[in-house]
Amino acid sequence: MNVLNKEVFNQTKKVLGLIVSNKLVNGFSKQFKSYMFQYPKFKPIVSADTDDKKMIYLCDTLKKETDIPDLLKTFIKENDIKVIEKDISLNYNNFSYEQVLKTLLPKDVGIPFSFERIGHIIHVNLKDEQLPFKYIIGQAILDKNIQVKTVLNKVGEIDTVFRTFKIEILAGEPDLVAEIKENECIFRFNFEEVYWNSRLQYEHMELVNTFKKEDIICDMFAGVGPFALPAAKIKKCKVYANDLNPSSVKYMKENAKTNRLESKVEISNLDARDFVKSLVEKSIPFTQVVMNLPSTSIEFLDVFRDIFLNSTIPPPIPPPIINCYTFTKLDESSDLIKDTIKNVENVIGTKVPSDCVCYEVRDVAPKKSMMRITFRMPTILPYVGSLTTTPTTTTTTPTTTTPTTTSTLTSTTTNISTSAPTTTTTTESSNTNTSTNNVEDKNNKKRNSTEDSNETNETDSIDTNKKLKN
Repeated sequence: MNVLNKEVFNQTKKVLGLIVSNKLVNGFSKQFKSYMFQYPKFKPIVSADTDDKKMIYLCDTLKKETDIPDLLKTFIKENDIKVIEKDISLNYNNFSYEQVLKTLLPKDVGIPFSFERIGHIIHVNLKDEQLPFKYIIGQAILDKNIQVKTVLNKVGEIDTVFRTFKIEILAGEPDLVAEIKENECIFRFNFEEVYWNSRLQYEHMELVNTFKKEDIICDMFAGVGPFALPAAKIKKCKVYANDLNPSSVKYMKENAKTNRLESKVEISNLDARDFVKSLVEKSIPFTQVVMNLPSTSIEFLDVFRDIFLNSTIPPPIPPPIINCYTFTKLDESSDLIKDTIKNVENVIGTKVPSDCVCYEVRDVAPKKSMMRITFRMPTILPYVGSLTTTPTTTTTTPTTTTPTTTSTLTSTTTNISTSAPTTTTTTESSNTNTSTNNVEDKNNKKRNSTEDSNETNETDSIDTNKKLKN
């Protein structure tokens, strides 16, 4: 069965109705709402035969007068309310998304409740057992969500180069150009051509909130600009943004223009390593690096290793703060935070500073999590050059319930031997406090799925973040 048959839901129900005086309707609705007939897009209170009275339909579980609860019976008796039997007609529009699929899907096939909303598009990842019913599911999602015009399903794996994936349209219009507003910026893009993940909305702002106006941002895998544009608009930072995908660059330029940020955001279409090298060659003293390519971000840390851990050439710019997103697998004997730090150290060839910040952003699969690690890039030789202005770099960890916590990441000079790396911390000014060995649990940020009588509007959640300040 691949087509949703709406006629299945055409039915007549026999219910009890009460003829109630107009002056009693409000009180009845408040006191006995749970006993009223409640279906989507169905009015349980309608006009009666006379202008001074209303008909109130009772829920279909109360099939005869003897089923009426005692409290309601007393109300009916005291107010001389007439009880009658009525036939009411229902159709497809009177059933919720869950009710529709419970009716149409086999009992052993789960109903998909988790999907991503991107403007007028809803994106689902159907399981194998749901695929034979994909068009029924797609049509139900389309019908029961307002302002949705297109429902699509991911086909195959994410491309590791451009982070795009093949899609199939399950219901609605073949219009894949979406427009959304996130973190005070308008984004427009073709969902099939670029990478976008609405589940990361809060994480985008979480990182941007750590930036200062004086920061210069180097966004190596910028996509259509979910980090770059808010950093420029909200924090007034100068941003250098790059992506290898020409379509991402095209839409990022359009978005920068739409948000009037052309003078604040310079956009490149280069390999990420070449992009970093080009900024260094121009002596652009970027202070914050964003690396949001979780599948391979850590591998690109070698470009900073070559620049800042050179034993013969001092770094050409002060060491920046690295904000790297990565996937880390978890098994019974491992630790997400320790394993993430170890993975970074394996690439850069030395230990990260002791005040690094590492936490779990969200689960992406069983025993696999998206992590963020933030640390100031270590150096062997100290930076000895001079810049007209050296921006102050601080990282801030915002929470939803407490005032923002600020921590300064220290500059670290490292001596590297062929046997085992050692780390020596150079003391900063006496008023710089560094937090060590401090474990901080972060509150959940969740956008809970909601369903009212007219629609199902599924949104996404960010899993509990676990933060470690070593």
